[in-house]
Amino acid sequence: MHLRRTRRRWSALVSAGLVAILATGLAACGGGDDGEASDAATPGQVDTLRIGDQGKLLELQITLSGQEQGAPYTLNWNTFADGPHMNAAFSADRLDVGYMGDTPVLFANAADAGVVAVAVSESSVNAQTIFAAADSGIRGPADLKGKRIALTQGTSLHGYLLNQLDSAGLSQDDVTVVNVPVTSLPSTFASGQVDAVVYVRQYGAAITAQNRGSYEVRTTPLPHFGVLLAAKDALADPARRAAVKDFVLRFSRASAWPKENPDEWVQQYYVKNLKQDPAAAREYFDSTPATRFTPVTEAFVESQRVQGELLSGVGELPASLNVDDEIDNAFNDELRAAFTAAGLPI
Repeated sequence: MHLRRTRRRWSALVSAGLVAILATGLAACGGGDDGEASDAATPGQVDTLRIGDQGKLLELQITLSGQEQGAPYTLNWNTFADGPHMNAAFSADRLDVGYMGDTPVLFANAADAGVVAVAVSESSVNAQTIFAAADSGIRGPADLKGKRIALTQGTSLHGYLLNQLDSAGLSQDDVTVVNVPVTSLPSTFASGQVDAVVYVRQYGAAITAQNRGSYEVRTTPLPHFGVLLAAKDALADPARRAAVKDFVLRFSRASAWPKENPDEWVQQYYVKNLKQDPAAAREYFDSTPATRFTPVTEAFVESQRVQGELLSGVGELPASLNVDDEIDNAFNDELRAAFTAAGLPI
């Protein structure tokens, strides 16, 4: 796959968004022993790869599968609440690799955060969904018109809502978006301030238990992409580029481990790490298909184009945004060759 690349910059988002996040949010993101990512590594020396994670998803897959064994570098894990906070860390040169949903990648591109997508996983079952209050009258996407909906702007939850609205011939202008931090979404929904909340399916049991009569809305099926990003500066250094490539191969193998070991994964990730009910966690996990990270695909790029146009249409992204800028074609070609040589699916 080779895509035409054009460099774009959206300085307004940098000043209005990422700078604010850097000032207020980065210190709250856990990582290593001091709660933030480590300082930049010495050029040409790959002692450590600085990894951005969410909910320890990458860390547990790598460690439980044993894929960190034999790595010629140390993995420095840094946990973030969401993609926008991780984008801020990338902009501050505090990460080499990071994991997030597909929507924040668009915002990173618009803000010229210095990252590219290097691997993706596609699931036919979307991780996001919409929960509605008992008396909301919301049964499907068309019923969202005129409603107050809680979400976190700039995250995959935001992109998911726009896609659902579009499927019903609606846009963001047809609803009232209540923008709150990810950690405040459950309490905002429980307070009765909104008619619905865009959230992740795996917390559905907890959401509905806290809100008597609430339920999951029947939504339009959409593809869901997880994205592994790499800093452009990391790929520009030959030694670090090789380390990133090695990590992606290890993570691709590790990403298949949960479905191969469902009992241990549910216990370690959902129950022990996320503190979820064992039965509810197992029911959710069994409902998800097996996925695996591969080099960037055309399906991901096309999905980003559609989502980018929806976000541009409501003024969240610049109309000049070029999705092709999210890909380093040369590195993607190298990665595809490495996957083939290693016998991994692409």
